[in-house]
This record gives sequence, C-alpha cells and structure tokens, in this order.
Amino acid sequence: MEPERETIVIVGAGIVGVATAYFTAKKLAKKYPAETRPQVILLEQCEPGCSASGKSGGFLARHWSDGTDTEQLAQFSYDLHAKLALEHNGSERWGYRPLNTFCAEIDRIPVMPAKQHKSAHQRTEAESVVTSIEVIAPRAHSSSSVTTMEYSGPGTPVTLFDSENQQTSTHGSISVPDVGGVKEVAPEAVPWLKTSLVNKLRQVGDTTSTAQVDPLKFTRSLLAEAKGYGLKSIRGKVIDVADTGYRQPIIELSIDKGAGIGTLGELSDVLNYVDPSNAESISAKSKRLGTTKPYILLLDQGQDIPADKIVVACGAWATSCLRWEAFRDVSASQIPIQGLRVHYLLAKPKEQIPAQAVFAEINGTVYSGEDAIEIYPRPDGSVFICGEALDDPEMPPHNPFEPVYSKRATGRLKQIVNDVSSTLSFDMIQYGLACHLPVHAKGIPVISKVPSSKGLYIAAGHGCWGILNGPATGLAISELLVDDEC
Repeated sequence: MEPERETIVIVGAGIVGVATAYFTAKKLAKKYPAETRPQVILLEQCEPGCSASGKSGGFLARHWSDGTDTEQLAQFSYDLHAKLALEHNGSERWGYRPLNTFCAEIDRIPVMPAKQHKSAHQRTEAESVVTSIEVIAPRAHSSSSVTTMEYSGPGTPVTLFDSENQQTSTHGSISVPDVGGVKEVAPEAVPWLKTSLVNKLRQVGDTTSTAQVDPLKFTRSLLAEAKGYGLKSIRGKVIDVADTGYRQPIIELSIDKGAGIGTLGELSDVLNYVDPSNAESISAKSKRLGTTKPYILLLDQGQDIPADKIVVACGAWATSCLRWEAFRDVSASQIPIQGLRVHYLLAKPKEQIPAQAVFAEINGTVYSGEDAIEIYPRPDGSVFICGEALDDPEMPPHNPFEPVYSKRATGRLKQIVNDVSSTLSFDMIQYGLACHLPVHAKGIPVISKVPSSKGLYIAAGHGCWGILNGPATGLAISELLVDDEC
C-alpha cells in the first residue's frame, strides 16, 4: 500500500493565499514526480479576490517602505512583481506597467452647500498601515516578537533576527514618503488635474520605482498559473479545524445512591476525571475517514478535508481561526487583525489619462478639514480612485459579497474628484464600492508558523500594502511549507 500523500490546505483566495498556493505548487512540481507530489488545496468561501485583493488600487512602490521593518520585503516583492509579469505576460493579462507618481497639494476647493459640511475626521489608532512583520510568539511569552526579513537571493527569504523597535502606525491609506527634499515640478506635468488649484506638485516616483497592476486580474491570473502546477481549488467555508490528536478532558459525574451529597466535599468525591486517551474524540472520525493526518477541516457543506499543513490567509477574516479547535493555543492578542472599511470609485474619464498616479492632499476643505485621495489610471482606460478610511474600523460581514459601502462616503469622494479634475468630472460612474483592509492593531502583518503546532501557519494583516507584498509573502510561506525554513 502506497503511503498517503501530504496535503497542504490554504484558506483564503486573496493575493496572499493565491501567491502562497502558486509558489508552493510550483516548488512541489519541481521537487516531486506527479505520483508522489504533495497535494495543494486552496479554499475560498466566495470568489478569488472577492474582497481587498480585488478592490484595491494595485499600486506598487519599491522604496516607500524604506526605513521600516518591511524595507527588504517590499523591495524584493516589487522586483518579484516585475519578474512575474515578464514570465506570464503580466502587461497584457493584469495590466502591469511602470508609471510616474506625483504628490499634489491642493488648497482651494469650491464650497459645498452648508447642509453637507462635515466636521474634521479624526483618524483612529486602528487606521494603521502595515509596515513590518510579526512572528507569532508562544502564548507563554508576554508579547509577540517582530522580525525583519532579508533575501539572500531570488526566492530565498531568510528570517534573521527579532527587532525590539516596533514600527509606529500611520493612517489607513498609503503613506507618501517625505517629499521635503523632492524637487517641485510644474502643475502642467499632470494636465488632467485642475492646475489652477494645485499649490505644489512634486514627483515622488518614476518608472524605475513605482508601478501598478489590476489586483483582481493579477490574483486570478496567478491562480490560473497555480492550477497549471496541480493546485486544486474548492469553494467552501471552514466551520472548524479539528486536531485529530487532541482530547478534551472529560468530567464524569457518578451518583452513589447510598451516599449523601449535601456538602461540596462530598460532591467532589463523586466527580471523576476521565483520561482523554480513553474517551471518544475526533480521532475516531479520522480513523473512519481512513486518514492519519493531524488535522481535519470541516466545511459548511459537510465536506471534510484531512490535512497535514494549513495556512490561514483570509485577510480581514483571519481571526476566524480563533474559533477552530486546532488553533486553540493562538490568542486574539497575537493576531489582532480587523477589517478597516475603505471606499473607492471606478471612473471612465472623458479622455485617456497617461500612466500617472496622483496622491492629492487637499488642505482646509469644508468636507472634513483635510482629505487625501489616491488616483490610479489603468491601461484599460478606467481610473481607480480611493480616499482615506472614511469610517471607523468594523468587523467585516460574514459574506464578503454583502454590501458594506456608505452612500455618504462614496458621494463625498465623488464630489472631491469632480472638484480636482475636469477630466474626471463624469456623469456615469461606478460607485458605492467598499472593501475591508486587513489591518493589524500594531501596524505589523503576521507571517508566521504557529508555535508548537505540527503544521499551522498564518499570513495576514498586510493593510494597504497587500498587493505589493503579497508575492514575497507567498514565497516566504511556501519556503516554510516545502523546506521548513525561510
């Protein structure tokens, strides 16, 4: 009888989960013949890229994380994006292209009617951008450790050391690097803005250091490539993950008819501890399924998937694993990830806009005291526009397809866009769109194996840099899965 093949299950088909599946399946295809190759399964309860990975700007910056704990991760992942685009025709398949990037300071905007005036929006502490990597520490430790990662070569991420300095958190949108030393350019360099309103315009990135992708197309294209290496995808929601070797202690109450139980002491005499090894447990189910694997994923439609290794990569839904039996040793304080709701628009401009991303800082407006919007023209002629998080963080819906947008927020964003650009002053617009960014309370993503586990991993909490750092994160986790080192 042939030995049972290893099974690796990745939960979540956003960019982190798909990139993990892609690199894992690719490495296994090169390392094993088809008949003995470990099986890789990708689980998703909705559709690939149905939340933040399909509803974000897709902006890539090589140096905007310099000076933070993710500096090397971001630089490596930026270069990895270019490599993937070259290997798989990314310019055609998912709109990969280098672009010029500008920061515009806009001081004057026409006044809105009084009934639409809004008070200044106060950023909350949870509106933080992920800027470092957190490795889960054993629960006995008082706090989690932060690691930086260095790449000794293409495709070889290595965990080096624990850092005592935790990155400070910032707001929920992409932070433009310090532009104090960047030379100003004429407002006419970005002619599709209302140049009369532009107080200062600085170029903060060029085609050697900033780029973009269509994140939904990128995620689904990478998934298609992964399937070419034997990846199996299943649609289903994980209800629980059973640990086949775990036995919950059982207290047995025996009643002696001849004994009185009027006192607590007498009662304790008839409470008997039953050794878990002698009790019926989930291991019986694993035997009935004919598997000796350490974990069993229980899905909402009744399907059970035995697994050797499991990766939780479900973004803002990552804390769902805290309810699963196999993750009982992981605490909420170790993965304090929640969904930060952000809004965006998709515009079809009056004319084609060149490859110029713009971060517009709008000061002293009547909308909120201060606004910052991001504008990303795409090769297909559409324009993606988003602002800062306009709502306090909230728990994401159970179904990522549920509408979560705020009419006030998207309406306000549309008005601001119309005010700063005549080209983007449109009558037809697709709006009322939102997604949940997976934001870590400390501003640091989790990319780690669960301590003392046989094969449990978590990769989540990347915030607004998920598309940029997704490929390198997937590569790092694949190294842990296949080679048990990173």
